[in-house]
Amino acid sequence: MNIITVPYGSKGFYVRPDTSLNRDSNDYFCPDGVTGLAAAVFIYAKATKAGKSVSAKFAQRYYSAIGTGIHLSAPGIAGEGSPESWWLSQSLDNSTFLLGDETATGEMPAEIIEKIDAAFETASKYVSFRTGDYIAIEIEAPILIDPASAAPFECRGKKINIIW
Repeated sequence: MNIITVPYGSKGFYVRPDTSLNRDSNDYFCPDGVTGLAAAVFIYAKATKAGKSVSAKFAQRYYSAIGTGIHLSAPGIAGEGSPESWWLSQSLDNSTFLLGDETATGEMPAEIIEKIDAAFETASKYVSFRTGDYIAIEIEAPILIDPASAAPFECRGKKINIIW
């Protein structure tokens, strides 16, 4: 299972590994050496069957529900300038939180459906997706999280305890 992610304001994508999905906890243990985090809100669709080169016209056949989530990343690592450091900053273990608010596609605004369909089309030109993969589209610019704050980070009703 992978998380195919379209960054905010981008037409490209990257793939977060399955180890970045935080399945059971509201706690995030920040890795040693990470001095700051950024959080980005995204919408996602979970693939219900495998696909390759899926046209946006047919994308809705490959997912049935849409939800929201939060990605955490370490922009300080990405600032080191190498492609490897950028990838490391985006693939931290347990740094992707799903908010558990999945909604049937028929109940979503057309604008959101169009974004997800376009993301399926773009990503599936280059990579195959499998049942259980997520297509995530960041809908807001990432916000920086203050490491000095002792309070849990809260976004869209989800509280995340960040342990520095």
